Amino acid sequence: MSYDQGTAKYPLYASALVAAGKRFGYSVEPVWLAGTNREFDRAALESVDGIVLTGGADVDPRRYGFADPDGLCNFAVPARDEAELPVVEEIFRRCLPTLAICRGMQFLNVVRGGSLIPDLPNHEGDDDSRRHAVRLAAGSRLAGLAGRLEAPASTAHHQAVDRPGDGLRIVAAAEDGVAEGIEWIDPSEKPWLVAVQWHPERMNLDEPLAGLLYQAFLGAVAATAA
Repeated sequence: MSYDQGTAKYPLYASALVAAGKRFGYSVEPVWLAGTNREFDRAALESVDGIVLTGGADVDPRRYGFADPDGLCNFAVPARDEAELPVVEEIFRRCLPTLAICRGMQFLNVVRGGSLIPDLPNHEGDDDSRRHAVRLAAGSRLAGLAGRLEAPASTAHHQAVDRPGDGLRIVAAAEDGVAEGIEWIDPSEKPWLVAVQWHPERMNLDEPLAGLLYQAFLGAVAATAA
């Protein structure tokens, strides 16, 4: 896991991985690479077989060329961006399977040269009870994993991907058009990637936009470690 901001929701990232491992028959050892109360652990980064880019603080808007004169990105933590940048670099250096969640998807998109909508109208805040349908593009990896073109998900965010980064495309969206998932246009010679705006770690593993994603991610991690 890329970063722990120290709130009560961050253990869910680890517990969801462990639960998915037990459900789908994989041995899982979660490792936190950095955090509000954790120094960046380079040795741990070099030893892991897969990456979960976790949700949380806004990405520093200067990284995608937004001056933010109205203070829309008050939850940005530039130090977190600096801590997670080497994690993303390691993803590409070692072609590590990656599950990017909420801010994780946004940060990956920005690192690839894309941009964000800095503040969505009528944004959701951090309400875990927020549920809505997500539509998946036919032929996308996400649709293939979920086995359908629409399913409900739990979301909590006030920003979203605007312009996709280099080599990426939007493959999932809410009913209002807000981007909910991105993936490679051409996945050949690139890290295995599932990047979603929703929070599978806060969902039931029986749901297609949670358990099936974890199963695929852990399968890719196991294949890399073999």
